[in-house]
Amino acid sequence: MIYVPDKMKGRTGYLAVVDRFCRVGEPPESTEGRKNKEWNDSVPDWQPDNDGEFRNRYFYGGNLKGVASKIDYFDKLGVDIVFLSPISRTNSYHHYDVHDQRVLDPYIGDWDDFTMLADKLHERGMLLGVDLVFNHRAADSEFFQRALAGDEQYKQWFMWDANGSPMFWYEFTELPQCDKMNPSYQKFCCKEAELYVRKGADVIRLDLGETFPKKFLKKIGTTVREVNPDVVVASEMWSFALKRENPQIYDSQVDSVMNYPLTDAILRWVRYGNYLHLNACMNNLAKYPVQVHDVLLNYLSTHDTPRERNMLAGEAMVEDPFSGFIWDIEARWRTPHGFPTYEFRKWEFEHDGILDPKVDKLHKLASLIQYLMKGIPVIYYGSEAGVCGYKDPFCRKPYPWGMENTEILNYYIGLGTMRTSNKDVLATGDLYTNATSDVLEIVRRNADGIIVAYINRSETYQRIDALYPNAKEIFSLEESSSTTLAPYGAYVCRF
Repeated sequence: MIYVPDKMKGRTGYLAVVDRFCRVGEPPESTEGRKNKEWNDSVPDWQPDNDGEFRNRYFYGGNLKGVASKIDYFDKLGVDIVFLSPISRTNSYHHYDVHDQRVLDPYIGDWDDFTMLADKLHERGMLLGVDLVFNHRAADSEFFQRALAGDEQYKQWFMWDANGSPMFWYEFTELPQCDKMNPSYQKFCCKEAELYVRKGADVIRLDLGETFPKKFLKKIGTTVREVNPDVVVASEMWSFALKRENPQIYDSQVDSVMNYPLTDAILRWVRYGNYLHLNACMNNLAKYPVQVHDVLLNYLSTHDTPRERNMLAGEAMVEDPFSGFIWDIEARWRTPHGFPTYEFRKWEFEHDGILDPKVDKLHKLASLIQYLMKGIPVIYYGSEAGVCGYKDPFCRKPYPWGMENTEILNYYIGLGTMRTSNKDVLATGDLYTNATSDVLEIVRRNADGIIVAYINRSETYQRIDALYPNAKEIFSLEESSSTTLAPYGAYVCRF
């Protein structure tokens, strides 16, 4: 039986890196191995430690109470799903180097704080999503250390090469690769996921879920739905989920995936006018199982990519879609002798500011497209405030409370109002798109109505034919009308 997560449809999401989003209370006390930074000191510690290692072990003290304090803010944005980055106790601020995910980081809070956040969200009709990591564990975790010491139970949890040496995720020596086929390891992971659901999580996002065996994915889904039948399981996905042998959206393995191909296609069209790439992307997404279309997780940027403003106007982006995603700027830095981390981060630091005066216009166009597509638009924290940044650590700056780009923030508020007011069509309506190098047409249609949008990415006026009987304007940009699109303008109507 295919599970259709109806409660997800028509929602708008928000992804918060908890340490960087908001802090309530006094800054946490310093502990060994952790540097605490002032919230307004947003320049990343991009240089290595004294021993040459890039550890990124600096913290701002964002916490679960801080997330809970911003529920009115989420509501103002039209957000009704809040996704959290990992929150378990590790040595890093991002917590993707997991130990035991049943133990929360004291900087972030405790389980009472978690259930309080879940309850507050649920009272407002909002959902809570969490990010769980099962692909790897931290090298300094008790599990891996016991494996190295010869404990057979834990040794079976990890992968080893022919010489008996541990295998690491993408050669990151702090992330030993786990054996996701091992029944004992699968059982432990399911216990971790079950606990989050018992404490109030509604959505489980699986970090690197695209690498999981099918039976493991089904076991996770079965376990969490024994606690809450309506839990949604989503997988991290970088490419198209079109191969049936991959553990993605077929055979009830997961309910949704991250829609990175759409991210790439939107950004490339807005910046470069690559309409062939956008049209091809839409054709591929149309091949997905129908129950997935309305719950795809649509981003413009995440903690793993540069910010959308950098991709839309910054230097060094990859224009050719046959050479990788638009954000694959690290490729040119790779050499036969390894990756020059210091040189790359120094370049990021020197190029971090976006000076292009039209970046706001491009950002508005891209986010409007994101909000009109099938699926769930997800704001990466700070995007609505105009935050810039290349890749980690520059894309993970603290939210600039009180120093937002108010033009962009108010625009996102307007997008949220437009989406909420037209949820009856945008939640489930069929999608038609047609892109040229300058103009994109989007049509959403169901029994409740028809929404038609025209977006102009060019610097010139564009004539359109949007004169529909009884059509009502529901959104516009740059004083565009039903007959003329202004430069970087848009017109959206409903009838």
